[in-house]
Amino acid sequence: MANTIQLKRRVSGVAGAPAALKSGELAHNEVDNTVYVGKGDDGSGNATSIVPFAGSGGFLALVGTQTVGGAKTFSLVPKSGQDASSGPDLVRKSQVDSLLSAKAPLASPTFTGSPTAPTAVAGTNSTQIATTAFVNEAIAGFGAGDMAKSTYDTDNDGKVDAAEVADAAPWAGITGKPSSFTPSSHSHSIAQVTGLQTALDAKAPLASPALTGSPTAPTATTGTNTTQIATTAFVAAAIGALIDAAPGAMDTLNELAAALGDDPNFATTVTNALAGKLFAASNLSDVPNKATARSNLGLGSLATQAANNVAITGGSITGITLDGGTF
Repeated sequence: MANTIQLKRRVSGVAGAPAALKSGELAHNEVDNTVYVGKGDDGSGNATSIVPFAGSGGFLALVGTQTVGGAKTFSLVPKSGQDASSGPDLVRKSQVDSLLSAKAPLASPTFTGSPTAPTAVAGTNSTQIATTAFVNEAIAGFGAGDMAKSTYDTDNDGKVDAAEVADAAPWAGITGKPSSFTPSSHSHSIAQVTGLQTALDAKAPLASPALTGSPTAPTATTGTNTTQIATTAFVAAAIGALIDAAPGAMDTLNELAAALGDDPNFATTVTNALAGKLFAASNLSDVPNKATARSNLGLGSLATQAANNVAITGGSITGITLDGGTF
């Protein structure tokens, strides 16, 4: 485990530096996200000033959103041969002016060459620009029309071809027809219906049926106690509930007795055995000889020292945490 060193810190409240720091002591204020350091020494170890030196709160961040106040200037500006060529580059004013001069104004632009625009939908009547394709399509609409006899009356019989098709409508093409038709009422005896008596003879009667083969029935819900037929699945479930999914070695009374050591006073035996154990809720306070127990565990005097008054002499420590506290 790596060692951990925590600076003096403030996670909420007032922004700014702490009121006092030792010379060279660090402090981090999460309110303004700035790291401060104590500078100078007044002779007793206290810093004579506290200055910020890191953190996005007091310095420009390389990434992320940040608000920068006041007017900023650059000591070195891009030269004439350093025009911006990618997103992060600074843009020179002359480069922006050159780009703007090649653009058309929104008000009364004068285009040259062969300017293009999206073609409006046929019939559009607005201020949208009309392309040559839009004009040609509009002119084509003034033709002879789409009701030419040679197209719609190919057999020259004076009737539109589509109307001739309607003279003989197929059954599948008729809409709104009923899906079924109610038959006339009638009655027949069993003998008049082919195979009906044979089918009835193959069915079991409701009273005292003599079933053959492997008849099945719905399995009743576990715990049902009625005259409903019990299936093999119902019986298996009832037996399973009785042994409560006990393992194979403990699903009989003899196996349960063997597991208890054939001890009729098993509960008393276990209670007496537990009486000699430490009580968990006592958190080791019921250890008879604590000094001997610490020695057996390899614990020295450090185990008996208070957390706020620990004295360590010699040896090495790993995985420690040094906490500078808050301000």
